[in-house]
Amino acid sequence: MECHSIPYTQIPQVSPLFRDYLYNYSQVSEFYPLNPFEKESFHAAARSLQYSNEMRRAVTTVLWEQNQRLSASEKTCESLRKLEQPGCFAVVTGQQVGLFTGPAFAIYKALTAVQLAQSLSQQGLPSVPVFWLATEDHDLEEVNHSFIQDREGNPQRLEYAGASPSEEAPVGSLHFTEAIRKPLEALSEFLPDTPDKEELVRTITECYRPGESFGTAFYRLMARLFAEFGVILVDPMDPRLHRLSSQVFRVVIESTPGILEELLERNQLLLGKGYHTQVRVHQNSTLLFYLANGHRAALRFADGRFTLAEGPSFTPAELLRQLDQEPEIFSPNVLLRPIMQDALLPTVAYVGGPSELAYLAQAGTLYQRILGRMPVLLPRASFTILDRPANRLLDKYKLTLIDVYAGKQALREKMAARFLPPSLTEVFQKAKRDLENNLSSLQNELAQLDPTLADATINSGEKMHYQLFNLERKATLAVQNRTEQIERDAERLENSLYPQKISQERFYSGISYLARYGPQFLKGISQQISLQTHDHQLITL
Repeated sequence: MECHSIPYTQIPQVSPLFRDYLYNYSQVSEFYPLNPFEKESFHAAARSLQYSNEMRRAVTTVLWEQNQRLSASEKTCESLRKLEQPGCFAVVTGQQVGLFTGPAFAIYKALTAVQLAQSLSQQGLPSVPVFWLATEDHDLEEVNHSFIQDREGNPQRLEYAGASPSEEAPVGSLHFTEAIRKPLEALSEFLPDTPDKEELVRTITECYRPGESFGTAFYRLMARLFAEFGVILVDPMDPRLHRLSSQVFRVVIESTPGILEELLERNQLLLGKGYHTQVRVHQNSTLLFYLANGHRAALRFADGRFTLAEGPSFTPAELLRQLDQEPEIFSPNVLLRPIMQDALLPTVAYVGGPSELAYLAQAGTLYQRILGRMPVLLPRASFTILDRPANRLLDKYKLTLIDVYAGKQALREKMAARFLPPSLTEVFQKAKRDLENNLSSLQNELAQLDPTLADATINSGEKMHYQLFNLERKATLAVQNRTEQIERDAERLENSLYPQKISQERFYSGISYLARYGPQFLKGISQQISLQTHDHQLITL
C-alpha cells in the first residue's frame, strides 16, 4: 500500500472555507476557536470541559446497554470501561445510517477518530472513539441506496425500495420489509469473487434482514467491522438520552429569538468573508423537530409561538411542559445536533468532513450560548483508492488523478495524445522549436530596424503558436475519434476514480473495498492516516 498526498487546492468542488481551514487558518479562526493542527488545542478543549460524574454514569449506562445488546466486541467494552472513568474524553464522529455503511468516507471518519483517540491518550488525554448514528434524520432518499463497483469496475446502484410508513418518520426507526432481499442479492451478483466476498456478504445479510431497522442494521454492521478498533456506537433515539440532554432543548425553546438573531449575524459574517452558509436559516426558523404520530416535522417560530406546517401551535411554556413529560418527541436539526451530542459526551474533538465543518462554523454561536465551549474540529482523513487496473491505465497514458478530475474532454484529449504516431509528434515538437527560434531572430532584426515592430512580432508569434497548437489538437482528436480503446479506458478511469464527477469516497460504499481487499483494508487505511496532514491521500493497492 503506497500513499501520495494531493493538496486540496487541486481537488475540484472544494469550498474556500474548507481550503482556508486547512491552509490559511488565521482567516477562519473567528469561526473555529481551536486550531486542529496544534497539540495545545486539544489540551485547551479538555480544560474547558465541565462534565459531571453524574452525567458520565447516566450516559455510559445507556451506552453499555446499547452496545451489549448488539454484541459489542471486547475492544468496545474496554473503551466503555475507560469512558466510565472520570477524566476520560470522547473523540466523536458520526454519519447517517446509510444502506450498507453508506459512502466510504463514513469508514474513514471512524478510523480517523480511532487514530486521534489513540494519539491523545498517548499525550496524557485518555480518550475513546465514539460514532454517533444520525438515526433521527428523516430523509429516506439520502440513505436508501448505495453504490458499489462491479467486477468490471462499473458503478451499480443498490437500493432498498420498500415503502416508508411515513415520509417524515425518523429513518433509524424504519423496518425493512422483504424488499431488502433484492439489494442483498445484487451484492452477490456484482461484487467480485474474492476470498473475502462470501464472508462479507454473509455478515451484511445477517445485519440487513426483514424486520430489522435502518438504525440497528447499520449499528450491527459497523459494530462488526470495527470490532478490533474499540469504537463505541451511539443511537440518539433512546428516550433516556433525550431526557439527559433536555437542557439543550430547554435553552432553545426559551431563547429562540436571540438564537435566531445570533445565527443570522453569523451567516452574514461568513458571507461577508466570501464563504458559504451550509444550512439555511430564516427569520422563523427554529432548531427543533417535533415528533407526532410517527411524523418528524420542523417547528417554526412566529409571533411568540412555535408552529407546525400542518398542525397546532404552542407557546414556549406549553412546549416546556411537553419537554418535561416526553423529551423524546423533540429532536435537533443539523445545527443543534452537535450541541446535543456534546452535552451528553465529554467531547474533546469532533472528526468531520468539509460539509460538517461548514455548518459547525455556523453553530459556533450555539456552542457558546448553550455549552460555553467548543471541541477541536479535526478534518477526517480523505482517500482515493487506486486499484491495479486503474493504476495500469494511469501508467499507460502517463496520467495523474488530477487529469481524471480535469473533465471528460480534457482527459480524452490527453489520452489520445499518447497515440499520436511518434514521427508526427517529433514533427510538431520540431515545428515549435523552429518557430520559436525564427521568431526570436526576426524580433531582434526588426527591433533594430524599428523598435515599434517588436511588439507586432510578439503578437504575430502568439497567433502562430496558437494555430500550431490548434493543429496539434485536431490531430489528437483525429486519433481519439478513431480509437475505441481510449473511450473504454477513459470510462474505466472515471468509473473508478471520479464516478459521475463525484469524489470516489463520497460515491462508493466502503463494502466495495472490503470485498476486494478484505478486513486488512481497514487496518491498512488506518495506518495511512496522518493527523497532521492537510491533504487528500491517493492510496495505491
